[in-house]
Amino acid sequence: MERIITQIMDKSVIAEFIAELNQHHEHHIGYCGKDALEIEQAMMDAFGDQPDLWISTLSEDGQLTGVLGMDIDTDTGTVELWGPFIQCAPEQWQELAVRLWEQGINKLTENWIHIRKIYGFYNEHHANAITFMKDKGAKLGSRQVILHNRSLNEVSLDQGENNRIQTIAPDQYPSFIQLHDSTFSGTYYDGETLIQRLGKEHHYLYVLSGSEGEIRGYVYAEADPEFGEGSIEYIAVNPDYFRQGLGSLLLKKVLYELNQESQVSEIRLCVDETNSGALSLYRKAGFETEHVLELYQLDHMYE
Repeated sequence: MERIITQIMDKSVIAEFIAELNQHHEHHIGYCGKDALEIEQAMMDAFGDQPDLWISTLSEDGQLTGVLGMDIDTDTGTVELWGPFIQCAPEQWQELAVRLWEQGINKLTENWIHIRKIYGFYNEHHANAITFMKDKGAKLGSRQVILHNRSLNEVSLDQGENNRIQTIAPDQYPSFIQLHDSTFSGTYYDGETLIQRLGKEHHYLYVLSGSEGEIRGYVYAEADPEFGEGSIEYIAVNPDYFRQGLGSLLLKKVLYELNQESQVSEIRLCVDETNSGALSLYRKAGFETEHVLELYQLDHMYE
């Protein structure tokens, strides 16, 4: 039966397709959610008014059977793969993934979009996608534990804890940037970028200061009140103040504020599987493991 690569597809249909497959570990991809409306909004944010340039779809008899999105940062030439999401007989998966891949890469090269790194973020049980990336020459970068917490209404703060942690002040920007960039070297947001993002609604950056005003630790989080969700992106403590319970105080503060200020009922975060200290901190605060994801990086150049 003939399969046709479709150039344009209704965003709501694509979002429903992704949401359905992403419910299952063997199809789950970390860059996408499980709610169709949230996925559709994310598509609009990522791909704007040219989804046909960034998204390839595969249909059979008018029914959607495959999707591959390429969320590109044109400044850095990096791509995060939304997929491949494919619904087919098991023996056909790799063949259809290759067709989607070739279509997506061709679109980008035809539009003179340079690609330097491609990332795939797959559930450890998504054997098809992991095989696909390895066949392309991608290397496993890390294994990440996705944790969630749905008991935020149980978090409380006493006045002493609340007074110790405040929103960051402008005169603290330099010391914050130094701490963040030294703790998370090479991460997706550097310290200056986080400062710039503070102008957006429902973005939180709290710092715990010492008597001289120095930053002993901080936590950065984002919320999406429309969907009642939030994410903790970064939390760090100055090494001079390790083992004093500061990480726990910062975590409790941001959980409380996300729940009270943004009406968030569920928090997710991502931690490297080897970071036993952070995993212990989060689990003590009520977080539970939702997924283990593997991050693959393809360094081939498409220019």
